[in-house]
Amino acid sequence: MGEIVLLCPEPVRDRVQGIGIRFLEMAQALRRHGHRVSVWVPNEDIPPEKAAWMHPVWSSSFRVAVRQCEAVILHGHISELYFAILEQEGLKDGPPLIVDLYDPFVIENLQYTPTLGEWVYERDRGVLLRQLQAGDFFLASSEAQRLFYIGLLIGTGRLTPRLYHDDPTLRSWIAVVPFGVHPVDPQRLQDLPGKIKGVLPGIGPQDVVIFFGGVYEWYDPLLLLEAVEPLIDKGWPLRILFCRNPNPETTPQGKLEAVCRWAEAKRWMDRHVFVLPWFSYDERFHFYRDVDIAVSLHRPSLETELSLRTRLLDYMNAGLPIIATEGGEGSARVLEAGAGLVVPPGDGRRLQEALETLLVDEDRRRLCGERGRQWIQKHMTWDRSLRPLVNFCQDPKKRPSEQSPQNSRDLSPLSRQPQLGFLLREIRHHGLRYGFRGAARRLWQLWRRGA
Repeated sequence: MGEIVLLCPEPVRDRVQGIGIRFLEMAQALRRHGHRVSVWVPNEDIPPEKAAWMHPVWSSSFRVAVRQCEAVILHGHISELYFAILEQEGLKDGPPLIVDLYDPFVIENLQYTPTLGEWVYERDRGVLLRQLQAGDFFLASSEAQRLFYIGLLIGTGRLTPRLYHDDPTLRSWIAVVPFGVHPVDPQRLQDLPGKIKGVLPGIGPQDVVIFFGGVYEWYDPLLLLEAVEPLIDKGWPLRILFCRNPNPETTPQGKLEAVCRWAEAKRWMDRHVFVLPWFSYDERFHFYRDVDIAVSLHRPSLETELSLRTRLLDYMNAGLPIIATEGGEGSARVLEAGAGLVVPPGDGRRLQEALETLLVDEDRRRLCGERGRQWIQKHMTWDRSLRPLVNFCQDPKKRPSEQSPQNSRDLSPLSRQPQLGFLLREIRHHGLRYGFRGAARRLWQLWRRGA
């Protein structure tokens, strides 16, 4: 088998976020099935244990890998670098391309247009349309997301009668490949040394830990703080845990800052509210074993309907009872599994009632956790989730793009905006995201492409 190149848009260090975790799991699954893989990342401080098969994408050897590989898997904005290399190397189509559409970044980043400007949407839209034009196999995280992307593929002209009649389900072209779990044994979990109760200053062995985790702009952490206030006034020893994002240069943290201001105004910081550094993927169960209730709250939005809250899967695997906002694939899984309670978005009263219901009934908490664990370990293991990807990579093939030239000319962001203005905005944005070294690289890429 030839090499599979995975082009990951997020840094992979000792502490990894969702997309980075997903790419690591894809790479490991493909290796288990006999493939040689290389993972290319936008950072140079690669963990030593991964250095044999993980490399900085800026390395000149990336071009060699692209020319010689059997297939490429990519996600997000880093695809622009890949397409630029194809053009510079004179590779008209390149190897078979697998586009991971797991993270609906076009919709997510609409949250940031009030501060960064509407050009962010124009850039994201151009990036996504180019991926849809070029891809040979697409991965979605849910049925709802899959239908959303099929609509876009119809709109861009990629879906043709011939493709449909080759496979009326279209699943050989765009498949549901959600996040997964590696089943954890409950006894092994309890045997792990905990890293919260009796370890973190301010949290004792008998305190009740409510875990929120990382905070993104579409989440609603203040609703939780408002809901627990009367419970704390009643004497409940509640400790609410948030996590600080490991890549603040790529993930604005305005909502977390609002949480800290709220907690400081109430004098709750490090008494009832705790903000932890992002812990490593391998350490997470040391923290989860000390959690009493896991909470995932969001505001109603299209992003919610299209996203799968991967943290919910991890909570279920760890046997944690969950309170989630209704709407979207994640809360549907919580309901289907009986893993916890679901409340309407923005409803502080119902959230307080749900919290109190679980706080007073330890047996119910235990039952919700066990139901969630059993369901997730049966239905959403990594081996099961990644099966469509593994099957395609057994014999990856190019699909002829029948899109008309008229439709394809408009897909690059460079064709949609004044050249100088676009460059300046890219420098500003990528300077914030990757530092000025990254911005210079981005400028060089765009200049080489003829901006």
